[in-house]
Amino acid sequence: MDVTTAPVAAPPLGLPGKLFYGFGSVAYGVKDSSISTFLLIFYNQVVGLPAQWVGGVLMAALILDAFLDPVTGQVSDHWRSRWGRRHPFMYFSALPVAALFILLWNPPAGWSHTALLIYLMVVFVAARFCITLYEIPSSALAAELTDQYDERTKLVSWRYLFGVLGAAGATVGAYRLFLVKDAAHPVAVLNRAGYGHFAIAFAGVMVLSILISAAGTHGRIRYLRRLAPREPLKLGETLNEMSASLSNRPFVFVTLAALFSSTAAGVTAGLGVYFNFYFWGFSTDQASIIALAGIPPRWSRCSSRRWFRA
Repeated sequence: MDVTTAPVAAPPLGLPGKLFYGFGSVAYGVKDSSISTFLLIFYNQVVGLPAQWVGGVLMAALILDAFLDPVTGQVSDHWRSRWGRRHPFMYFSALPVAALFILLWNPPAGWSHTALLIYLMVVFVAARFCITLYEIPSSALAAELTDQYDERTKLVSWRYLFGVLGAAGATVGAYRLFLVKDAAHPVAVLNRAGYGHFAIAFAGVMVLSILISAAGTHGRIRYLRRLAPREPLKLGETLNEMSASLSNRPFVFVTLAALFSSTAAGVTAGLGVYFNFYFWGFSTDQASIIALAGIPPRWSRCSSRRWFRA
């Protein structure tokens, strides 16, 4: 890929630019936390699908991501527009992400298990793909906003911090505000109406975080590097570049480590809600405290304190 130099020398990014950039990760944190924590128990215990069916959908969607994510990155890398390579995808993703998030938590009533399984598969894959349209271009933007290694590290740190806060906010918000125990639902996480209200509220949070981040970094577009003219991207070229990445042993080891770590985290989150309410008998207030207790360890892993200095 041929990249020219930036058309205009870029001024320092400054703290507001870093905050705008990082704030967009709230959307990913909301998506990641809500799906890993609540999707299995919602579709299993509330909607009524067998747990192995829901788990199969989660696995299939992750396998599809392994192919869709690199392709999305390649398309974004080669995109040409007056808004650069990243911002068109960031802006475009906001409303579809919100709409699909609402649909995910409001499946039709009265459908057969087979129809609901197809519904879950289609909506879930589409929702993950739309958040990918934001997340991958936005992640790549960090390397383009500044050439300074330390500044890039700070950008990634802010991004991680807002992702952690978004994830914790979604979990705590669900427990404290929307999943309410009543006479019909002695176990609060089985309150179907609560999931619908939760979806609408946090779909709005996701839209705002994406649009604020995109708009807040929009002024930096003129300082970003531009692509030199070249032939359109070809599928064979994309596959060759993916193959080259997989032939890099350090990359493979890091990827495998991330795979096992993410698998452990997903299993812990998905089964943790079952243990919290069916084994330990916790209330939603107690479960929200457990979610908040997870913030400091995740925050401490993302950076040293100096990375958060402006």
